[in-house]
Amino acid sequence: MTLRPRRLHHASVRIGDLARSRAFYEGLLGLATAPRPDLGFPGAWYDVGGGQIHLIETQKVVDGIDPTDPHVALEVPSIAEVKRVLDARGVPYLDFGGTQLWVRDPDGNVVELCEAG
Repeated sequence: MTLRPRRLHHASVRIGDLARSRAFYEGLLGLATAPRPDLGFPGAWYDVGGGQIHLIETQKVVDGIDPTDPHVALEVPSIAEVKRVLDARGVPYLDFGGTQLWVRDPDGNVVELCEAG
């Protein structure tokens, strides 16, 4: 059984200076900002061709799965089904109880799996 993502939801990039990055993404590239909830750390989201780029300003290092690490996010039909498959295969994941969760690929890269919303 596979998870079968439907589309790229977003790509996340870790940045060190939000103002400098906004000048690049908005001022140079001309990207339009997308609504972003208060996530407890600075950042910005941009709409790009049906997907998004998420900027995450942070300097922290966390053991385990860190959702603020650079990552790609793949949209899946059902987070409940994703959890069932991951549990059955013994794949560890980070889950805050919402419509998304995070795993690491075999090389340690973070992959977010999110339900369409």
